[in-house]
Amino acid sequence: MIRILASLRYAVIVAVVCSFVSAFLMLFVGAEKVYKAVEGFVTGTGDVLSQGTDAERVLSHLSQGDAAIARVIESVDAFLVALVMMYFGYGVYSLFFIKESESTEKAFPLRGIPRDIGEMKETLTHIILVVLFVLFARVVWLNLDDLQWELLVLPAAIALLALALKLAELRHSSKEEKSK
Repeated sequence: MIRILASLRYAVIVAVVCSFVSAFLMLFVGAEKVYKAVEGFVTGTGDVLSQGTDAERVLSHLSQGDAAIARVIESVDAFLVALVMMYFGYGVYSLFFIKESESTEKAFPLRGIPRDIGEMKETLTHIILVVLFVLFARVVWLNLDDLQWELLVLPAAIALLALALKLAELRHSSKEEKSK
């Protein structure tokens, strides 16, 4: 019975593979956005968008340079999501398949691979906060001419998440001090 349960950990490979596929997709999306920013700026069509997605049509009121900046901000968001997916894939793989006796540095030359699920959750939370901040920057940039108070909901949520994370870190560090 224990062997059967232990072999179920190989089902995690699906999550690892899917997270890397997602990461490569987001890298491609980010690269495409950078390409569109450069193409729109160089050809002078960055401010005239009559077709494309709703997000691209939103750029139509911006100048050529501002539309390029908006697309670069969007690409940063895509690259950050790719980073989250890579970190998640590496983290899950290292937690389930790397033995403690093996050197993690040999298996993964990248630094920052989590040692436990708590460290992985904390790092993912930090990255998600940065993604939300970049999203807020993009929304503000796109609505620079027509800012409304409703836009403050996102930074308020970011601040509350950051506060919750800070309180969780303080609680975690006080538990460590008590155990010493």
